[in-house]
Amino acid sequence: MKQANAYQPFLFSSFQKLHSLTLGDLKWKAFEVHDFLGDGEDWGMVVENMLSERNPALLAKLTLCVEHDMFCIRSEDRDALHEIAEMIFEFYDNDDLLDACIKRYAQYDFVPVVMQS
Repeated sequence: MKQANAYQPFLFSSFQKLHSLTLGDLKWKAFEVHDFLGDGEDWGMVVENMLSERNPALLAKLTLCVEHDMFCIRSEDRDALHEIAEMIFEFYDNDDLLDACIKRYAQYDFVPVVMQS
């Protein structure tokens, strides 16, 4: 029986104490509507800006690895990777939520709004 991927939409891998999440589908077309390529650098910008606003402590635990055709997140903290995977899963497969997220966070001059808890 095949196990469910707890890190959807990412593929999880681990080597020694370093864990990685790799995004398989970069959703190029969703970014192109906003004049972005939708490459790894654009995903890195969205995730970094989102976390700088929503959870800066989580951002500090992650390393964003961006390439033209790849987006990967690495960390020694497996729970931190699970948390970011869940955050992205919330909007990844919903076109309207993905579009709203791109509009909000795909900004070179992004200024985070401090979230009150």
